Amino acid sequence: MEELLDDEDQSGPASGIGPFANKSQFRLYDWWYNSSVTKSLEDLDCLVDVLLSRGFSLEHLAGFRAQLAQQKLDDYAHPSGVFSSEDGWRESSVEIPLPKPTVLHASEEAAPTFTVKGIHHRGLTDVVRGVSEDEEFAKQYHWSPHKTFWQVPGTSPPESSCTQQKPIRVYTNTYDSDAAREEHEKLQQQPRNPNDAPDIPYVIFPLMVGSDATHLTSFGAAAEWPIYVYCGMLSKYLRGMPSKFTAQHLAYIPSLPDTIQDAYLKAYGTAASADVLTFCKRELMQRIWLLLLDEEFVDAYKNGILVICGDGVTRRVFPRFMTYSADYPEKILVSALKPLACCPCPRCLVAKADIPETVAPDDQEPLAPARTDSKQQQCDIRKARKLIFKDGRSLASKRVKDLLDARSLNPIQPAFSVRLSPFGVNVYDLFAPDLMHKFELGVWKETFTHLLCLVAAQGDDMLKEFNRRSVFYFILLGTCADGQAFV
Repeated sequence: MEELLDDEDQSGPASGIGPFANKSQFRLYDWWYNSSVTKSLEDLDCLVDVLLSRGFSLEHLAGFRAQLAQQKLDDYAHPSGVFSSEDGWRESSVEIPLPKPTVLHASEEAAPTFTVKGIHHRGLTDVVRGVSEDEEFAKQYHWSPHKTFWQVPGTSPPESSCTQQKPIRVYTNTYDSDAAREEHEKLQQQPRNPNDAPDIPYVIFPLMVGSDATHLTSFGAAAEWPIYVYCGMLSKYLRGMPSKFTAQHLAYIPSLPDTIQDAYLKAYGTAASADVLTFCKRELMQRIWLLLLDEEFVDAYKNGILVICGDGVTRRVFPRFMTYSADYPEKILVSALKPLACCPCPRCLVAKADIPETVAPDDQEPLAPARTDSKQQQCDIRKARKLIFKDGRSLASKRVKDLLDARSLNPIQPAFSVRLSPFGVNVYDLFAPDLMHKFELGVWKETFTHLLCLVAAQGDDMLKEFNRRSVFYFILLGTCADGQAFV
């Protein structure tokens, strides 16, 4: 981009960038968008740099009007589209079977289907290969999971059993977690590919997935539903820097189109009930993940892919899912469970009535067993789907509920279960605790708000004293005993 902008020849249509007539207009508008909302002295310096940049000409701003430029930018569409095939994007569709109570089908495959189009996604295997080949972070990748310890300053590694001198195990990243080390050790024990040279390392590629439906505007219904993938071999400090662009966009989930009612009316002569629409929305999520977890990825999961990595070393890379980060509604959707039902947790089978007991300080044993993607559960889901499609049972029928309700299941098998359960993957173990929604915006926010109300009720003097102590506390919190600041 810099080489393009530094080109002195800015005459003619070919010199334009996007909807802008020339590079000078583009530079000016780029400054306007990328500077801070409230202009500062630093922004003024940046503007001066733009005006003094090579190839910038005031003559190119003749006739420039900001409102007209904004309108052109809003209407502009790149010739290759937003999701360019050159960047690995594909557009696919999925089929959702439509159930109807009292209507019997020879099989689920014989039932009418509704096609959801416009699913933009990338190949998951392509993402793994591309990140592995990336040279920018080649030296920052931790290909071998390990343990991290912290030694107390001023002490040496212990020769005795003194607890105070023992190094402390630190959990900071995916690559120093027990889960990553266990996956790495299991990989080293499996048979090697006979075509691989003995010195080719076998490594795991920790996948950290996240998805969240996002509103794009404060007003209106514009929204996006992206699925992101992060590489767990990178430090969280690098992953957390937006300027590093470490988040890989994997797919964009479309909403269930309103035209499904037309398709249902055409197939059955009646409108779809609320239960049927809810079933279709849940089924859509699983069908999209089945699309992403394609045969190529399953083969890579089992046999690995040979990659010449960014550091020049050839490795056989095996993708492994470590975490799935999402809020509660989305965890329930991905795990195909019923929200806030008798067993509302996506990780365990704790009953809703027993949830208050989970905070008891004297708890030694878990109140409920962890969820497992057992063969029996998969069989029960298949039986429920058979009742719905072959026997014409309602989604809310007693026989379907008797099979599923005790575990808050839906008659939908999670895509991760369909594709990866043969390799021992338990879909319910993937969901990472959502500290932001559960604690920071939940328990802690409510507790802190209540405490502030109590302080405010004591009068302005008490509130001022609280503010004074809070500032003093945070100053202390950011300073070590030797006076050195830390983060």
